[in-house]
Amino acid sequence: MVLRGLLVAEPLQRARIAAERAVRNPSGISCERPNNTLVPLRWGDELVNLILAGHVRIGRAAGARDLRWISGYVSVKDPHSPPLWWHQDWWAWDHPVTFQQDPPQIAVLCYLSDTTAETGALRILPGSHAASVPLHCKLPEAHSDESTGLDLDNAAMTDQPEQVTLALRAGDAVVTDYRLLHGTHANAGEYRRDCVLLSFTPHWSELPADIRGHLISHPALPKDHEPRPATALGALLPSFDGPRRDLPLNRNAPPIFATSQPAL
Repeated sequence: MVLRGLLVAEPLQRARIAAERAVRNPSGISCERPNNTLVPLRWGDELVNLILAGHVRIGRAAGARDLRWISGYVSVKDPHSPPLWWHQDWWAWDHPVTFQQDPPQIAVLCYLSDTTAETGALRILPGSHAASVPLHCKLPEAHSDESTGLDLDNAAMTDQPEQVTLALRAGDAVVTDYRLLHGTHANAGEYRRDCVLLSFTPHWSELPADIRGHLISHPALPKDHEPRPATALGALLPSFDGPRRDLPLNRNAPPIFATSQPAL
């Protein structure tokens, strides 16, 4: 779902300045992947809080029953860079929660400049979060050597007949299911394309304990010694009293799958 004008006017300008600061002086190790760099953000960063100010709209768009923030990045796409391959961001495909209808995790992508098919706009395959599509069988294994050296004519890089391109204005955002297949067009423009990428769980208290025990340790979240703000935005930070877990990661969707109705 597209959220028009999640950032406007002065907050948008502040976000641009904060994104530039984060890219120049990252607070952690950036995730370098072909044709895209993710610069990490933490819970107290101004850029995170600018987006979290729109949490009511985000929650409504996601149908959230208990919205909690998990992580954040500045997604950087350099000028004259090829497409980002088709992929999805869910990391626990071995877990039963994956196949429930409700999204276990969502992404909010807020663009800080106008984006088109010529300047690195997002492209998505509608419905690919809920059931497999033919492209699932053609994608390389996540984070493999194959995935980092794809030819431009590989199916993972090319336009798909069913795709939707989200050409957005500066300050617009899009909410996506973590299981949704997505990528980007090439950025043929002269300028860097910055996007603030935040992840949330829309139904935190309903997630299985082992999933919450894994997510609660994300480095973007407050450490035990860091005080949480006593504000409405502080309530968006997850809390969990159970044991911490380090679940095995599986970022590869099965070639054939379908989600079901939520468990009762």
